[in-house]
Amino acid sequence: MNQLARTISLAVCFVGVASRVEAACPTDGPIQIADMSWASASMLAHVESTLIEKGFGCKTELIPGDTVPTITTMVKQGRPQIAPELWSSNAKEILEEGKRSGAVSVAGNTFASGGIDAWWVPEYVIDAHPDIKSVKDLLRYADIFAPPGSDKGRFYNSLPGWATETRGSNLFKAYGLDQKFELYSAGSTAALDAAIVSNYERKKPIFFYYWGPSAILGKYKMVQLKMNSYDAANDSCNSQANCEHPVASSFPPSAVNTIATKNLRISSPDIYLFLSKVSIRNDTVSRMLAWGQDQKADPGRVAEQFLKTEQATWTQWVTKDVADRVISSLK
Repeated sequence: MNQLARTISLAVCFVGVASRVEAACPTDGPIQIADMSWASASMLAHVESTLIEKGFGCKTELIPGDTVPTITTMVKQGRPQIAPELWSSNAKEILEEGKRSGAVSVAGNTFASGGIDAWWVPEYVIDAHPDIKSVKDLLRYADIFAPPGSDKGRFYNSLPGWATETRGSNLFKAYGLDQKFELYSAGSTAALDAAIVSNYERKKPIFFYYWGPSAILGKYKMVQLKMNSYDAANDSCNSQANCEHPVASSFPPSAVNTIATKNLRISSPDIYLFLSKVSIRNDTVSRMLAWGQDQKADPGRVAEQFLKTEQATWTQWVTKDVADRVISSLK
């Protein structure tokens, strides 16, 4: 009888422990997460979806989006509830409106050192011409960047419709590059990537705009060219399409944030706390994206690889019991 009692007692204890381990979602219905149109944002959307589903026991729904449309619907409609990677300077007005009204809040800084907008050349260009250190130095070497049949070098600007395209065009003029370079648009991310990879694999000089973190910067050795310090006081014209007197400045610091809606912050404080701790090194993200490109992996698989190989990073964002549930689900 005593043995039976002990067995029953142990069984009850086991059930009690199991019930404490199981996660209970604090909110009804799926939590919507913005699945942005670029690789790093999509990877992060899948990472956060997995952590919320496996670690917190909630259902999630990935919602296709882009910077301005996503933050606008978050502010106006409260959906999606999470934007894992919002480049805040590209949606400054609507984000500020949402913060003032309380509709959304900045949960944290997605990238530890912010995003990168810059102009680059391959490392082998610097190896061959070590005196190239800044954008201004390229004026002496325009000829090596010239496509066949042209007497001007080619600069691959940012992509059509991006805020960095307008700023890049104005900086191009401000540094006097229009004297010896042509301003060129590849037209799409795929076309820009193809031009970079094609030139890199043939060890040909190429001068281009790119952002980070990204697979390109994770896979290939590139050097960021020095620019003058960002001059906020005199920079407003550089953001305008018809800027008459652009300033030889640089790209503004790129805050990249995790944004959450008011209803998520109130209904799911533990999830909001997790989101506030999400912070990743740029080189880690670039390395993961390069792996995904090499493996031809979709964002979900890249996210799974991140969760399996970068546990030292993401386990710092959540409690041990949440981390244990996620790790168990990955086996």
